Amino acid sequence: MKLYLVERTDTVGWDETNAVVVRAASHLDALALLRERLDSGPWLHGIEPDGSNVQIKRIRESGERGVICHDFNAG
Repeated sequence: MKLYLVERTDTVGWDETNAVVVRAASHLDALALLRERLDSGPWLHGIEPDGSNVQIKRIRESGERGVICHDFNAG
């Protein structure tokens, strides 16, 4: 499994997700995981089911201690 940073490419409104880090087997699996979770609650509001408004980047699993993603946009 690999880590992927999924970031919105469009304007993010209040109470919407701008970015999320997921663990998946591949870039396509990361998108499939998001699709599976879209209806599971508000944590993915704003992400299009077809992935048209996100970019998915693989991030290294190894590295220095630190925060990978902190993205807060409350309304």
